[in-house]
Amino acid sequence: MLKVYSITTCPWCDKAKKYLKSKNVDYEERNIEENEEYAKECLSISGDTMVPVITNDGVNYVVGFDKAKIDQMIGA
Repeated sequence: MLKVYSITTCPWCDKAKKYLKSKNVDYEERNIEENEEYAKECLSISGDTMVPVITNDGVNYVVGFDKAKIDQMIGA
């Protein structure tokens, strides 16, 4: 299952989540403002706390709202 690392007031995070929903892709939202462990995970995956970070395995990831890269990750 995809994990989407996000913050509460992030328009790009909202766009990414809406895009995944439009593609009928299940994901788990991990808000890095509300959970310190999620913030640490996000940092270990991408080396930064810039959001959104979307990953399916904790190794391969997409930073930001990049439709082409998201489509590649979900096999669309």
